[in-house]
Amino acid sequence: MKYKALATGMLCCLFSGMAAAEIMVVAHSKSDIASVDQATLKKLFLGKTSKIGGMKVRAVNLPDSNALKLEFDEKVVNKNPNKMKAYWANRIFTGKGKPLDQVSSEENMIIWLAENKNGIGYVSADSVNSKLKVLLTIP
Repeated sequence: MKYKALATGMLCCLFSGMAAAEIMVVAHSKSDIASVDQATLKKLFLGKTSKIGGMKVRAVNLPDSNALKLEFDEKVVNKNPNKMKAYWANRIFTGKGKPLDQVSSEENMIIWLAENKNGIGYVSADSVNSKLKVLLTIP
């Protein structure tokens, strides 16, 4: 019984550390966008705008099952997975929008952003490399 409680405690510590990772909002390394604020980012990832500082951008998402996307949605968009699904279902049904482009992994996010100068996305802090420009850090 003691070992079960110990194991549970260790797992909780492990997962709480994973959930507290920084999220880096990124773009192509040569993007003209210098930064983005969280309010604009929220509008962008809810499909309510496609511009940052007057520049047209294309946001890209990770799959709904990705832990980083779930954390991003909670911290930036303030919606849990069920609310996000309902939100997009409503936008599609009413003709007000369509879901954002999606890539299958952080690695593919980096590749996509390296090929799309007007793209914007997010990765974990340890995935940032010279192909990317950090626009905002979300703790």
